[in-house]
Amino acid sequence: MAPAAPLTVRDLNRATLARQGLLEPIRASSVGAAVKRLGSLQAQHSEWPPVALASRSADAATADLASGLNQRQVVRSSLMRITIHTVIATDLWPMFTVCQPMRFAQWRLLTKADPINSPLGRRMLAAHGVALSALADGPVSSTELDRLMAEEVGPIEITVPRVCWRHLAAVVPLVHVPFDGEGYGRSRYAVAADWVGIARPDIDEASARIQVARRYLAAFGPASINDLAAYVGRGRGGLGVWREAIARLGDEVINLHADDGRILHDLADAPRPPAHTEAPPRLLARWDSLLLSHAPKARDRIIGPHYRAAVFSKNADVLPTFTIDGFVAGTWKLERSAGTAQIALHPFDTVPKNMEASLIGEAERVLAIVAADSTRSVHFGG
Repeated sequence: MAPAAPLTVRDLNRATLARQGLLEPIRASSVGAAVKRLGSLQAQHSEWPPVALASRSADAATADLASGLNQRQVVRSSLMRITIHTVIATDLWPMFTVCQPMRFAQWRLLTKADPINSPLGRRMLAAHGVALSALADGPVSSTELDRLMAEEVGPIEITVPRVCWRHLAAVVPLVHVPFDGEGYGRSRYAVAADWVGIARPDIDEASARIQVARRYLAAFGPASINDLAAYVGRGRGGLGVWREAIARLGDEVINLHADDGRILHDLADAPRPPAHTEAPPRLLARWDSLLLSHAPKARDRIIGPHYRAAVFSKNADVLPTFTIDGFVAGTWKLERSAGTAQIALHPFDTVPKNMEASLIGEAERVLAIVAADSTRSVHFGG
């Protein structure tokens, strides 16, 4: 059998869009099933994961992220790259296990002390009791948890902001508890095992990496080892631990090649539609996972290099975008006021006439899901 032809950028584009529900929207049996398929939703600001899910969902029930969070099918937690993600509840454990060493390394860097085996680390561990006691009574803010622990720890010669809270979050898996008025910087937390009703399993890092690698390829493949490491975060072991994880997946994985010479890996049974497959216009959320789940130099599968500066800002923001023919073609802005919601579309170039109606229709569809009770409108911005 002749070797498979190298995958082009368009091949990679269509493969990843297919998994992300951006060719054919997802109609899942539950919100949890939809989020599981998507791998993870970037979630620094709580208002944007619902938009990301809506753009990938075929109906309002699949897109009802609030219901999934309240029913505890899915959770919001600090995971990959020590940033906040929304994931299916059962994925929290392997993801936290894989990412915990990065949190320990961050704490060591900030305090110059080991989080477990140092005098300061042991004082912090002893102070967890007062924080866990407070959490047992209900959701608590990070500020309050830091204050309670600091009183228990006593004076320390460390000026790191909220150092006690950082230690607790590095050691204990926590989740953001949904509530009315939730927003950036206003989170309240619960112990993950208590919230989801599942004790943290005894899983070693190597086994956890296998689970995370499988979930990543299913959602964002085909991808390189470098892409996988960039998605999770550069932790100890470098690329070698991820090569081992992929190898241990055995026959589940096939090796492919990109036309630029990179070796890519993918689940053998994952969809890889032809490059000419139609890709309707779609909206992507602010900090959308599709734009952040591959190594920076390998993001051509969704955004051309010439548009990146218009989307990835210098202050680490990633603007909401829309795609035409599968690739980022502009940004958009959601504006809300009393009883109204509107989307302003800002194309980078002239939108082809045969795509205008489809793009507006897709924006109207997403807006109807995320602002169902508002008077809605969509227009092209100046």
